[in-house]
Amino acid sequence: MTSAADPAGPSARPGSHADPHADPHPRARLDVGLLVAGLGLLLLVGASGTSVALPPLGPHGWAPPSLPWQLTPWTVVALQTLGYLLGAASLWRHVRRPVPLRLRWWHVAGLAVLVLLTAPFGTADHTNYAAYGRILVEGGDPWTVVPSQWRGDADPVVRWVQDPWREATSVYGPVGTWLMGLSAQVGGELARQVVWVWQALVVGAWLGVRELLVRLGTDRPTVDRWWTTNVLVVGAGVLGAHVDTLAVCAMAAALGLGLAGRPLLAGLATGLAASTKLTAGVVGVALLWGWLGTSPRPRRWAEVARLVVGTLIVLVPAHAFVGRAALTRIGEAGSGISYAMPWRSVYTLLDLGLDEGVARSVTTWVAAIGCVLLAVALWRITDGLTEVVAVRALFVLTTAYSLGAGYVLPWYELPQWLATAVLVGLVGHEGWRRLRPLLLLLVARSLVLALAYVPGRVHLPEDVETVTLAVRFVASPLATLTVWVAIWVLCRQARQSRVRGWSGRGQRI
Repeated sequence: MTSAADPAGPSARPGSHADPHADPHPRARLDVGLLVAGLGLLLLVGASGTSVALPPLGPHGWAPPSLPWQLTPWTVVALQTLGYLLGAASLWRHVRRPVPLRLRWWHVAGLAVLVLLTAPFGTADHTNYAAYGRILVEGGDPWTVVPSQWRGDADPVVRWVQDPWREATSVYGPVGTWLMGLSAQVGGELARQVVWVWQALVVGAWLGVRELLVRLGTDRPTVDRWWTTNVLVVGAGVLGAHVDTLAVCAMAAALGLGLAGRPLLAGLATGLAASTKLTAGVVGVALLWGWLGTSPRPRRWAEVARLVVGTLIVLVPAHAFVGRAALTRIGEAGSGISYAMPWRSVYTLLDLGLDEGVARSVTTWVAAIGCVLLAVALWRITDGLTEVVAVRALFVLTTAYSLGAGYVLPWYELPQWLATAVLVGLVGHEGWRRLRPLLLLLVARSLVLALAYVPGRVHLPEDVETVTLAVRFVASPLATLTVWVAIWVLCRQARQSRVRGWSGRGQRI
């Protein structure tokens, strides 16, 4: 990785192109050093085999083997924590004083190869993906059959699923599950091989997002800073091999096609995104928001109709094919309340006096209202940053969801980082000055959320579990509450600035 200082100085547009022959600035070298060290530590965890962060997968077959040693629990925690801290520090420093990140193609290719030499870690979700794909290609229905009941719990792939997901059916959309089936078909009889094929799909999607963002008009230094090497994307989404990365790739395609004036194709991509993971369909809402707010009336409704038709062409047949059970499970997934969010305390209090289902439902609705309020505040904060309404809307909606939804995990924030990369690529110096406080808040809060899921597996040694749950139950909710308050302050400041602007214009008149 190389980086060069921007010769135009701090007044240049963030991520703007610098002289490729300029000598690296000391600040740039430090930023890149922090980034390389952070990613390297995370890669080491994934390459080191079964640990408190990485569940067992059995024989590796033709998939890459792990390194010939095993890390102790606290070593894993230290490596993950330090990796996230160093990577986030690099991004934090960039927000404070932007320095373009210059990556050659071999840097990105090398990082991709290194990712494919690791096994996924931070959760055991990839064992679920492998199991659901295996059940699908073997003739079962992953939306109605739990892994522990498949073939007497003797299947060579399905048996590696970890508790409590051994008793859980799939909550993923049909497109995402079909891709899991493809991985199972290619991977064969070994879980590690199935997971490696899935990793290859995830890495392809991650690199695909990079190229799609560049085609959207975002310059490569900005894309590589906020997406390709963002430790909060790579660590949580790519090294964790989460299905969210595939959904975000479809989101990027939908956004690009929509902004290029291809609403029918944008609708098809939106349908693919939502059929991979339902919440990814928010990109369609953002495009609708943009067209309804800016297009002339006749063209406006034609674009809306084409987008909706394109989305339904994918959504309806796909979900009709997999049946009602899949729809029921996908709907049930929206009622979760994660420990790392402030809403967990609300749910706990309500559960003392209400039925468990009622308490969960009320908390979910309160969280939804919170998301709406956050979206309103973020819309005011981002006023005037860009004339591309769809991009602004996507940033507002994804960020409001990441900060306010009832169930949020680190990899759920990938759509937010997609939108952030596009938005940052559009703002000029003045817009960057206004956006900087919010970006710093998002980086800090996402870092705390990522640390809340270190090392990430459910069953942990007692001493490790005590520490990680303290971060998850206390630090993460408090960090999120702090960001809520800060957004309210930023919203008030934005409102007061507009009032002063109107007053000033009136005085000049």
